[in-house]
Amino acid sequence: MQRLRRAPRGSTLLLTLAACAAAPAPRPAASGSTTFANAYPSPEDTGQRAPASYFLRRAWVQLTRDVERTRLPETVALDLRELERRPFAVAWLGHATTLVRAGSRWILLDPALFTYVGPVSGFGPRRLTPLPLLPEALPRIDAVLISHDHFDHLDLASVRRLAAQAGGPPRFLVGRGLGRWFADHVGVEAVELDWWDRRPLGDADVTFVPAQHSSGRTPWGKNEARWGGWVVGLGAQRFYFPGDTSYVAQLFRDVRARVGEIQLAALPIGAYTPREWMRFEHLDPDEAVLAHLDLGATRSIGVHWATFQLGDEEPYQPALDLGTAVQARAVLGFDVVPIGQIVDVPEPTPSEVPARPSEPVATTSPEERHVHAERRDEAN
Repeated sequence: MQRLRRAPRGSTLLLTLAACAAAPAPRPAASGSTTFANAYPSPEDTGQRAPASYFLRRAWVQLTRDVERTRLPETVALDLRELERRPFAVAWLGHATTLVRAGSRWILLDPALFTYVGPVSGFGPRRLTPLPLLPEALPRIDAVLISHDHFDHLDLASVRRLAAQAGGPPRFLVGRGLGRWFADHVGVEAVELDWWDRRPLGDADVTFVPAQHSSGRTPWGKNEARWGGWVVGLGAQRFYFPGDTSYVAQLFRDVRARVGEIQLAALPIGAYTPREWMRFEHLDPDEAVLAHLDLGATRSIGVHWATFQLGDEEPYQPALDLGTAVQARAVLGFDVVPIGQIVDVPEPTPSEVPARPSEPVATTSPEERHVHAERRDEAN
């Protein structure tokens, strides 16, 4: 696979700022709208995030980077026929985008299929690593799972292309509050889920689980849609995809306790510096190792690194830091793989109970329950 070359210099500074700029304090949500909060509050988190200097620095790095001299992960051509033959397997397509074959179903998570991610087509952080297949070579996708609405996880051009696929659009499954965006911008109906909600997908099923993160595509629309991760189940096997999350040990333990044993996890390991505020949004590699242990995962692979450089660390540094953390903690079963490589979801061990957990009640705060009650009263 050929590497992408350096981006044209002219508009890259503006596109990076436009894609990432955020006001220090978002304005209040519109009257009657619901805002969401993390399930595991951190008293240390003031809500303040990146200063303007951070975006200027990231824009300058993108302007001046020589991709040919940058160490990047290997990309191998994805063998779709081989993936289709596997009963339950995944392929990392770069950044967070992951293609899953679960029984007879094709599932795509957080699609970002083009060169840039940002609010304007052709602008934003630029892809450093190529896709392992052309977007038009994707199989007909049965379901698209969206973890949250940040531009690098919910790319408008990508979901529009998927909505227009031959044979009809896939089912889009999203967090509560994001369905209207799909109706307005993609022209499709999306199924909204709350934390711990589960839905069948043919012979597979998916569960929307908490993540410690945030949402919002503008500085004035913060946290108006639920963010979370996904667990894809096929019989007793489970694949865990947290989307973006910071480290809270109890979060990962709760996922294991409420959903079941995790055989494979795709854990984010990139975009973790500057640590003083990234620690409230993203795992660093050592925290990803701790998450792997908290989950009791049979195997984990590192994702969310080296495709779009969103942190101050160099693109390949997450892989090096992960190797150091794995060695320091004497952990087995956690590594990085080439983009496009097929990874099987391991079979459960004999000690793992194959029964699925009962359907849990969706998690809402007292304020959210009050809003829902008001809406029911208005409807009546």
